[in-house]
Formats: sequence, structure tokens, C-alpha cells
Amino acid sequence: MLGMLLKSRCENVVSGIFGNTWKIVNLPNNGVLSNVDAFYKREGEVGYSTNGYLVLQYLIDCDKVMDKIMIFTDCQLWDSSGNNILIQDVWRKYKTVAPDAKLYLFDLSGYGTTPFKIADKDVYLIAGWSDKIFDMLTAIENKTSVLEEIEQIEL
Repeated sequence: MLGMLLKSRCENVVSGIFGNTWKIVNLPNNGVLSNVDAFYKREGEVGYSTNGYLVLQYLIDCDKVMDKIMIFTDCQLWDSSGNNILIQDVWRKYKTVAPDAKLYLFDLSGYGTTPFKIADKDVYLIAGWSDKIFDMLTAIENKTSVLEEIEQIEL
């Protein structure tokens, strides 16, 4: 659902699902709520591992330059292939393809783990989700104070 919401607000989107493998899934631009059930039926389609690095590897292999990569996850991002591939290493490789890219990890479960040192350049860990996240992303992009944006939100 979150991917569908973002796609409805962004111009050029590559969306997909990852597990044991990575698969591009063309999400609808409208009817977000009505399409959630259809998306749930895809459960298990790519396996149940958390090989999030495959998203970045796909972008590298296809030489796709994206300004933002947004991964909705529980931040349990591992390599189940046995090759000990670390997402932060693949991110550094991707930055050679797209030096201005930013990686946003949306932690939707709050296990307290992070697959990156948050000090890594252009990597942002965001806990949870709200419709106000678009304001926060704008603040990050414009290098304005996210705290100022938060203080302006009416409760």
C-alpha cells in the first residue's frame, strides 16, 4: 500500500518486491485501497528472505539512475545466498552509478536493528509511516530542518 501511495505522488517509479529474489511489480497509480487485497495475494511470490540488496543490484545491473530509493522493510536485511553480501556495500557501488541518489529505509516493524551506519552519506532511516512523510522528504531534499517541519504539523 505504501508503495502504491508513493507511486501516485512520484513521476518516474520502478516498484517491486524482494525476498529470495527481486521482481518488478507495476503498481497501479490509482485505486490504492482497492488494490491492496490484490497485492496481498502476491505473498510468497519472491520467497520470504530479506535480500534487500537485490533492489540496488538490479539498479546497478541495469545502469538505472534514480534520485531516491525507498525500501519499506522491517530492516532485517540479510543475504540468504550464503555469499555474505552486505546492502551497505552494494549501496556504495550504486553511488558510483548515481552519486546523487538517496536511500530511504522505512522501518515498519521497529525491531531496533539498522542495516547501515546511519552516518552513511545519503542514507536515511525513517521509523514508521505517515502522510506527513512527504513534507519530511521535501525538508531532507531541501536541506531544511526536519525538526522545523515536525513542529509545524498540527495534531
